[in-house]
Amino acid sequence: MCLGVHALAQPDSTYTQVEAWDNSIVDYRCASADTIAYYKSLEEYQYTSNTEILNWWQELVNWLLSFIRISDGSLSLIGWLILLIAVAVIVFIIIRLLGVPIKGLFVFSKSTKVTQLNFALSNMDIESEELEKMMKVSIQNKAYREATRVLFLLSLRALHRKNHIEWNAFKTDRDYYYEVKNQQLKEKFLLLIRQYEYVWFGKFELSEPEFESINSDYKQFINQITTN
Repeated sequence: MCLGVHALAQPDSTYTQVEAWDNSIVDYRCASADTIAYYKSLEEYQYTSNTEILNWWQELVNWLLSFIRISDGSLSLIGWLILLIAVAVIVFIIIRLLGVPIKGLFVFSKSTKVTQLNFALSNMDIESEELEKMMKVSIQNKAYREATRVLFLLSLRALHRKNHIEWNAFKTDRDYYYEVKNQQLKEKFLLLIRQYEYVWFGKFELSEPEFESINSDYKQFINQITTN
């Protein structure tokens, strides 16, 4: 029901009557019930407060977010630091899974000692006993990168002799890896492949202790092959 002004407020008789300055007729219009219902259904006119109670986990998340976000929703300084640390951790995990030595990431490739050893071996040369002589000469000259190459060839020879692989000069290291069926040998061989590729193709010069560690890994692998 739409009421006029006179029905909404009755003047107090104790007050002095003031003549109205505008005596024109007022045309009161009331909105229809459908119009009122329509506007009441609009989202922007919903003024009910959110009474949802947050659990302890939601409160903890909101508290943590208050440290990494600022009022406009962008990251704060602490937020950027946390993001950088998270990225660094992910990169570290990936590098460890790939078996890449961490030290190599912070060392630039140096000029390595290069000998006159011939590493372009043919199919017949893999069985040559010259490999042992090459190893001896490399170690004597502290050419540990070349010695690592010889170690890898010796491991291929051991795998070939035990019929785990079929040697071919045109095959890649990964081709040999997929030929190995023994799962224990395969897992160890993959680590040695990554180690060898990092040293040989990355052209990193090894220190004597670093080479001794690699040499020990290869000796254990070759011994594992020959005893099986």
